Amino acid sequence: MKKLSMLVLAVVCITIISCRESKKEQEEVEATLEKIETVEKELDETNEELNNKAKEAEDALNELDN
Repeated sequence: MKKLSMLVLAVVCITIISCRESKKEQEEVEATLEKIETVEKELDETNEELNNKAKEAEDALNELDN
């Protein structure tokens, strides 16, 4: 009975430790995803700005040609 209790206690301890690690890993994954989303948003904004500037430059060149 004593060995069975020690085995159960060991399993409970291992489960608790693994749950803590899973929580920490999940938080790290969520933080990384937030960073990725922020970078994607910045890239989209930069791409839109570049497209606008390219359009303005093209319009300016067309005016010079006319």
